Amino acid sequence: MPSANTADALVLGAGIVGISVAVHLQQRGRATVLVDRRGAAEETSYGNAGLVQREGVYPYGFPHDFGALFRYSLNRTIDAHYHPTAIPRLAPFLWKYWHHSRPARHREIAGLYARLIEHCVTEHEALARDAGALELFRRTGWMKAFRTARERDKRFAEAERWHGEFGLNYKALGEKEIQAAEPHLAPVLCTGPIPGR
Repeated sequence: MPSANTADALVLGAGIVGISVAVHLQQRGRATVLVDRRGAAEETSYGNAGLVQREGVYPYGFPHDFGALFRYSLNRTIDAHYHPTAIPRLAPFLWKYWHHSRPARHREIAGLYARLIEHCVTEHEALARDAGALELFRRTGWMKAFRTARERDKRFAEAERWHGEFGLNYKALGEKEIQAAEPHLAPVLCTGPIPGR
């Protein structure tokens, strides 16, 4: 096993990205050291629920509507939490984030992301096959449900647009279909598209 002094490559972070990079470097004959302050996949990758998201072509954008900005300003959302004293230090980053989240720029970035992750499913399957863990994969997609028909219809239109732009597949479920698939879901929820099917 190489040490950090003798290795060809040092990979920082043993999440799914770091592990994948380290494996590919080793496959190319590089002596590789993988370093993390915790165990493998115990941080960000642990919170990602094991999803391989081929449909995730649009990164999370900074909100541009006043309603969302107001909700974030109250610091009561599950999406983000901030300490008010950190805002001055974060302001330059937040400005760039807001700028790159404008619709035209966001679409441009999505086009770049789409090319980066186009083969993520087949690449993950190859790694899983080599690790003898292919049986852990389920190719059933994932569900998204909504509380209002308005939000559901907005997301249906979005899924259809992404299908046309990036070839992403989805299936729109009716109420009976989603109740059959997930009988424990509250009936107040509206159905949504299943990406990746």
